[in-house]
Amino acid sequence: MGATQAGQSATLVVCARVRPESESAFAQWHAKWQSEMLASPGADSFEYVAPTPDQEEAALVGRFRTVDALRVWRHGSDNLALLDEARPMVEGGVFVQLAGQAALEYYAQHSATEVIITRIKAGNEPAYRAFADRIQKVQERFPGYIGSFVQPPHQRESGWTTVLRFDSVPRLNAWLSSPERAALLEESHDLIEGFEAQRVDTSFPGWVPADPATGRPPNMWKTASLVLLTLFPIVMLELRFLNPILRSVATPPALGTFAGNAISVLLTTWPFMPLAIALFTPWLYPEGRPRALVNAMPVLLVCAYALEILVLWRLL
Repeated sequence: MGATQAGQSATLVVCARVRPESESAFAQWHAKWQSEMLASPGADSFEYVAPTPDQEEAALVGRFRTVDALRVWRHGSDNLALLDEARPMVEGGVFVQLAGQAALEYYAQHSATEVIITRIKAGNEPAYRAFADRIQKVQERFPGYIGSFVQPPHQRESGWTTVLRFDSVPRLNAWLSSPERAALLEESHDLIEGFEAQRVDTSFPGWVPADPATGRPPNMWKTASLVLLTLFPIVMLELRFLNPILRSVATPPALGTFAGNAISVLLTTWPFMPLAIALFTPWLYPEGRPRALVNAMPVLLVCAYALEILVLWRLL
């Protein structure tokens, strides 16, 4: 159990090595554990991490808003009864509590991830929980499945957050385009108002979103090209105007570098990257765009580079 002081969020990680003959029964059981845990007061989110060659145990990760909420669930009759129910399915009947950070970091680094925000029609939350249990039982049987994360909406949010992890992009796509998933989504039409999906397999997911038409991010080299376009003039201007000020007040080099980097990241994030993305949208997301327009974008980018260099040539 990773728990912080009272009033702060807390995480409970429960691991067990599932018997091979009990994998199907355990899948149904941990879906029930997820549903009951999320219904517990103070529960924040759930994540299931499937076994891999490097991590033979299955892990159930429950996150709570406070340590007290975690303790109420952990020692409560519902959790204890569920653990007793599953003991015949795991080797030695033993569930082990882990901090879980090393395992979770491994899966975060070796997976393809899809983030889905689902807006539920008012009054359909219990039915949606049951639907989420059904789709969980199906998706975890697909090759490459690593784990999933489910979080109900907070006070200022309108949708449920689901994070799917597979060990490769092709296997994630195989599940997302499968007839089994399509049939399940058809069942959910009466429960949901709509959903948004975003693929998180780019080095700049916060700056450059996935293509809404295809669900895929732009090529990373295109994204990096726009980062260079927006970052270069910022750094040049900092070298010319900010650095002399920092030196004049005897700012320590580490602090001055940190301040410069912070300003660079802030200005790149907003407003320069959004402006660059808007300008080069046909190049980043060429699907369905006129070919002539797409082909003209690299020329425009090179011209923009040249203009920046020309304007800033004698700045330093």
